[in-house]
Order: sequence, then structure tokens, then C-alpha cells
Amino acid sequence: MAGLAVSAAAAAPARPVQTAGCPSLANLRILAQRSQDDAAAAAAILSDPKADHLGCSLLEPARIVAVSERLALGGREYECLTLQGTGVCHWIPAGAVAPGPASPPVRAPAERTKR
Repeated sequence: MAGLAVSAAAAAPARPVQTAGCPSLANLRILAQRSQDDAAAAAAILSDPKADHLGCSLLEPARIVAVSERLALGGREYECLTLQGTGVCHWIPAGAVAPGPASPPVRAPAERTKR
């Protein structure tokens, strides 16, 4: 599944590394099966406007805030990433990308004290 990361050379010149991510882990696994864990094939599926993207997209590392969940399933590990601009985490193969360097840390809301 780590094959779903797209290198800068494979995606486009001078672009950061991207990876296919999906709001649903089941859909990520379907995309991986359809693309045979090949990054270029996954990118081609996601760039085809007529294809069923299963809600998946190529994620820019700069949008990644943090890893919110980790899961092992069927001998593979997955991470769900918190992204800027959405409250829905996106599943990726574990270790496919790291949070962007300019991403702010995720902070829990401060608790209010009653007076």
C-alpha cells in the first residue's frame, strides 16, 4: 500500500510528494486494489474526471496537520490524517507522508472553569 505515494518526479516537476488519501479506509483499500498499489495508476484514476474516485484525492503535504489515528488491518498499517480545511480525516498507508513543515500543531480546546 505504500506504493500509493506519488513522488515529485512521477506527479509533476517541482511538486511536493503527494499520496492518495480517502475519507474512508474501505475506499482507500479499493483504490489500492484497482491501482495494484501503483502510485502512477492511482494518480491516473484520481485525475480522470470520469472515474469513480471513491471520495479519494491526492493530498498535498502542506495541508497535513497531524496523524489523528493509526490502524493495522490485514497485515498493513494505515494512518488517518487531519487536514487543513476539513474536519474529516483522510486515510493513507502508514508512513506514506509526514505532516508539512509549516503546519501548526493540533491543540485541544481549552477547558473552561466554572466560577
